[in-house]
Amino acid sequence: MRIQLRLPKAQLVTSEDLDVRIALSNESAEPLEFPDPFRHSDQSLTYTVTGPEYPKGHDVNHYTVIAREGTQPLGGVVAPQVKLGPGRALESVVPLQEWLPIRQPGRYRLTARLHAVGVEAVSTPVEFEVVAGKPGPASAGVMLGGGPYSGVGTVWLQHLEGRTVLMQAVFVDETDEDRRGVSRRTSKALGSVEAGASDAMAPWTNDAPGGEAVSWVVWRQGASILALAPPATTAAPFRIELEAPPDRMVRPPLETHAGELFVPVLGAEGKDLRLLRFQSSMEAPLVTPGKEVGRVRLPSAPLAARATLQPASVGNGISIVLVSQGAGGLELQHVRATGAGRMSRAASTLLRGLSAIPDSEPGVWIDDAGIVHATLVAASVKNARLPMLAEVRFRSDGRLAAPPRMTPLPELPANARAAVARHCHLPHSDRAGGVRWAVLLEDGRLVHAGQRGPPASPKQPVAMPLELLEMLQGTFVLTTDPNQGPVFEWL
Repeated sequence: MRIQLRLPKAQLVTSEDLDVRIALSNESAEPLEFPDPFRHSDQSLTYTVTGPEYPKGHDVNHYTVIAREGTQPLGGVVAPQVKLGPGRALESVVPLQEWLPIRQPGRYRLTARLHAVGVEAVSTPVEFEVVAGKPGPASAGVMLGGGPYSGVGTVWLQHLEGRTVLMQAVFVDETDEDRRGVSRRTSKALGSVEAGASDAMAPWTNDAPGGEAVSWVVWRQGASILALAPPATTAAPFRIELEAPPDRMVRPPLETHAGELFVPVLGAEGKDLRLLRFQSSMEAPLVTPGKEVGRVRLPSAPLAARATLQPASVGNGISIVLVSQGAGGLELQHVRATGAGRMSRAASTLLRGLSAIPDSEPGVWIDDAGIVHATLVAASVKNARLPMLAEVRFRSDGRLAAPPRMTPLPELPANARAAVARHCHLPHSDRAGGVRWAVLLEDGRLVHAGQRGPPASPKQPVAMPLELLEMLQGTFVLTTDPNQGPVFEWL
């Protein structure tokens, strides 16, 4: 018996998935019969990883993984026999990062050993290198209406020595009776991008669960807005060239089931709001240019902004909420765009007595009736440590539905560095549309909705801009591990 291990590449970024292909080849003249080593109940085929994470070597097989996760019964389960004829091979794929997480950079060695009745074999070791670098700010994207188990996509730039890699990971809420947590399900390097790349973003979508729409990723390179979806690559992406670098990209990009990606951007100096559009499909043979489909002039440069899509049941209309400094307070402006991208300034309202908290974003959510809910955490003009929660509703035609509602929040124990408000997007939930907010203090602690006791101290630095997500049993904040990149922490 011969065991061969094949790696997809010799260098990985920390946390990147590593799927190892393993082949068992019968090189004898007689057929071999042994328990199927790729069944969950098998203990005959063992993998050993040695390296900085496991300096003494660590063993794992199907049985130990199932026993650790407790996902399947083990008692009395016996792997079926397989018969391998001369010259035949049996192959499978091992998700090594899932079985043996590798978080520390360095050089690693992997060996496989088969020990069954009448069959003994050891593979030639294969080696690979894990590099860390420095992760940039992460962006999270969700499927509006997709439910709590639909997963949360994250995108970030990993800065390595001499190059930058665009990374993507998917997190799943695996809350059960014993714990509350959001675990990383997959993580991969999408490819290298040019030096100076920034603003890597994951889109929000109103796609229906189980849909076959393409999945987009967005980033910026100076005045170029770049996007990745089939059939593009990071070396040959979808692209829109602007006349000058934008003042900012409005988060999040918006993806529809039709394969469209809308990217709102504030033009140079924040004087206009522009809507860019890309389109592709799973069968698209060519990378087509993106184009600008809408533009509106703005009376003043916004301090903050946020975009969202209507629920799929009422179409692909877009709402963008802009916050700017007004006379006597903050002006909150609502810009509407049709599914075709035609834009108009629908309404505005003055939030009297409020001043902006730096590096903050409003929350915006559209319910099934088409009502737009906008929420903002701002500071009182009279007391910078007294935050206020401002809530505004707009009708389905974009006009103001009611005067703003102001709610004082607890006085802060320190100066605010940033703030965020988010609506619960989970469908069929009694919390749908509920508002969660958080204020990041200058000392790194978080004051948040529902807080009991002193401000929270996240284990890792909070990702900027602030991002909150409502999961099955609570609210999670996006943080950044210095090696692993994005991590969700429960508040």
